[in-house]
Amino acid sequence: MRIIFVLVILFIAVFSFLKRGTILVGMAANALAKGDKAKAERLYRKAAKMEKMNFDATLNCGYFFIKNGYIEDARVILNKASMGGKLDKLKKQRLKSINSLIMWKDGQLDEAIEALEEIMGEGYKTSVVYETLGLYYIIKKDKEKALKLCLEAYEYNSDDDVIVDNLAEAYALCGETEKATELYEELIDRDPAFPEPYYGYGLLLMENGQYEEGIEYIGESLEKNFSFLSTLSRERVEEIYDTHKKILEEDKKEDK
Repeated sequence: MRIIFVLVILFIAVFSFLKRGTILVGMAANALAKGDKAKAERLYRKAAKMEKMNFDATLNCGYFFIKNGYIEDARVILNKASMGGKLDKLKKQRLKSINSLIMWKDGQLDEAIEALEEIMGEGYKTSVVYETLGLYYIIKKDKEKALKLCLEAYEYNSDDDVIVDNLAEAYALCGETEKATELYEELIDRDPAFPEPYYGYGLLLMENGQYEEGIEYIGESLEKNFSFLSTLSRERVEEIYDTHKKILEEDKKEDK
């Protein structure tokens, strides 16, 4: 029995050593879920230095780096994924999907779009791919493609907050403000954690003459989490909010 116990302990030790990168990523993801971003980053960075990490953990680590603006770190870790042995078709598609984010941030929007169009054409369709490609079309202001894809995405998963926000923005881009407004109201009732819906809805309200209410929603967007993957910068939204808030206050003084 003693020999068996020793062998079990030895097996666990060896397994933990070989999988230490993957284990660290799991710990990092858990810390992030609990809101401890600083701890999560420390663990992700430790994991990134390890040689042994499975494919899913590597993508998880790479995505964290991209989302937080560490593009070069993401490039290094994702390159490890591409070089870490023979990849099947699904893994190649998943890797291409996340690498498209780096292309976008490198200023290669057309290449990012092409990469996602290619994997979708191969039948690889997920909520994240719909989210991302819809966003790319909106950024490019390709009205026809944006609306078509965002409608397809909404049919695919209308519970996805980013997909709903994309469709609302696509409607707004196409001048269909009533449909955009309805979707923004539906989405805001869910209390999404990212700023775009509040900002987009605020702009529509202001355009519709509901100036004060619109400004308040833009202000509410500032209470949400901005990330490197946000299409809005906190600084730009703060500037818009402060400028219009000042105009509103001056108008009120003149009315007295």
